Amino acid sequence: MDLTGLAPAEVEYLHPTHYAFRCQFPGCNARYRRKAHLSRHERSTHLKQRHFFCSSCGHEFQRSDTLRRHIQRQHKIIEPLNRARQACAGCHAGKIRCEGGIPCGECVRRRIRCSFQEHACLSEGRSSMRSPSLNTGESQSYYLEKRKRWITRYFEIFHPRWPFVHRGSFDVRQENPLLLQAMMAIGMWTSGEPPAQSAAEELYDKLDCALRDQRQNWDASEAAEACSSCSWPIATYQAILLHVILSILMKAEGAVNLDLGISISTTDLALLKSLVGSCRKLGMFFYPNMLARYKEADLPSFVWVSIEELKRFSMALYRLCTKVNSLATDNSLLHARELQFPPPSNDPLWHAAGRDEWEDNLKDETISLKDNLQAKWVSNFADVLGFVGS
Repeated sequence: MDLTGLAPAEVEYLHPTHYAFRCQFPGCNARYRRKAHLSRHERSTHLKQRHFFCSSCGHEFQRSDTLRRHIQRQHKIIEPLNRARQACAGCHAGKIRCEGGIPCGECVRRRIRCSFQEHACLSEGRSSMRSPSLNTGESQSYYLEKRKRWITRYFEIFHPRWPFVHRGSFDVRQENPLLLQAMMAIGMWTSGEPPAQSAAEELYDKLDCALRDQRQNWDASEAAEACSSCSWPIATYQAILLHVILSILMKAEGAVNLDLGISISTTDLALLKSLVGSCRKLGMFFYPNMLARYKEADLPSFVWVSIEELKRFSMALYRLCTKVNSLATDNSLLHARELQFPPPSNDPLWHAAGRDEWEDNLKDETISLKDNLQAKWVSNFADVLGFVGS
């Protein structure tokens, strides 16, 4: 079962006056004439996404008009009530309706800097997100090389600390766009170059919008139909994890600390909780479920890489959760007792750069689809290893 079918807005081709867009969440009979209104209803009522923050005092509000009144009364800042003639840089980059004001409501909600400066096309930012066919005089190979530059930096600088994307099988021409954008943004940010870091912020904003707009396609945490037999959008989940990590990196005020601190916004913490909840609901931390996705006839190297990547992703997700665990008062983040799989193995094979190196290390690596290796599960050694939250 494909996750994209968990909660679609079912369109009926009726007369325009009919309420054609129906909420698919169980027990909800809401209907709307416009798809945008349905999406807003689902985000605010069921997904609890609407959070508006005051940039002056940090208070949180559920509605933008409530925030606007607060800003006017408490901080004596008058914002225009009509749609702005010019969108701010953040709304312009994300193609979001901007209501004006400094800061605008959308930037306040997302807790990002609000600026009405000229929307200059940064050399390593917006241009890298456009289709090559839309850029006169620049070829597809140029954009491919530009992407490769930042992906290479990602693997050289970031990957040694957080090695959960398999470099040997990674192909910049075929990977999930969300994962590519997240990796490029980290590559740009870790360069320490001001223009590249500005481009990374812009790419971060675009990805943030995409992840939240496509939430119904990946968030299985509250989907009644979600189970271990559903598809596992691994690349999207890797992108979300990288996205949250980058958010923490960007809060370091210019210093790049790959060990990460514990500062995380309320919205990013909610995104992390949804990621953990989705993996938990799909049974992705349970080794028998990992094995069940493959057959004896599958290529052994493919099976090994796929399972190893999932194990390393889960360990990285747990590692991040331990760093922000004190901020999650509802105990909803990942715990060591849930890591019911053997630890990552064969680092030389995982990091193999060439075919010869790969084949030399693969000789001693086999996976039995009938052996769940329960005695080796990480969860068994949580107390001995001193894992937090066991």
